[in-house]
Amino acid sequence: MPFLAYVHASERQGEPRPPWEPNWRVWRWIAAAAVVAYAATRADGVAEALLVLGVFTLACRAATEALPSGDGLREYRQ
Repeated sequence: MPFLAYVHASERQGEPRPPWEPNWRVWRWIAAAAVVAYAATRADGVAEALLVLGVFTLACRAATEALPSGDGLREYRQ
């Protein structure tokens, strides 16, 4: 019985996304970063600095969505 549980352990619950379909969760962050980057080029002073930090934050969010989970053993289940 443990062997059967091991064989079925790798099955996913949902359907995987087809490879040709774009990952819209990533692209929404990239689009928001592009808009904020354009605003940063038009601003001056402190507003520009805050908008550049916003671009960095949005790019990090896009990377978080694009890269696999790095939770390590927190995701481990016996």
